[in-house]
Amino acid sequence: MEQPSHRGLIPTPLSAYKLFRFMAKHYIDNKRFEELILLYQNESTKHQEELFSLFDLLIQNIINSYGFAVDLDDAKQECFLLILKTIGKFKPENGKAFNYFTTVIMNNLRLIYTKNKKYLSKLEAYEQLLRDKSN
Repeated sequence: MEQPSHRGLIPTPLSAYKLFRFMAKHYIDNKRFEELILLYQNESTKHQEELFSLFDLLIQNIINSYGFAVDLDDAKQECFLLILKTIGKFKPENGKAFNYFTTVIMNNLRLIYTKNKKYLSKLEAYEQLLRDKSN
């Protein structure tokens, strides 16, 4: 007789390793994040790729965590544009980079979501008006 499998219920070294790798890919080191921002403010091209990959991860994590019903590519583009406009305003003495940019991104995503919701509402009202006129 075959014994029931408890696989998945008890963490194995392999699953713990997979969890570690997942967290390493989805975690932002705030100290390094702030260092890169300050370096970018002084010489923008040198650290751009690493910094933008962290911003991409931050945007992705926020969208996934809060379940914003927005077009992912459009939202990312708008968030990146806003980050490029605000990155020069960041000063470490006023707070942590993670908090600052999370707030910037969250506010922007709320704005995008609200605009989309209003647009869809107006579109539905217009379609209803057309249906009423055709009847």
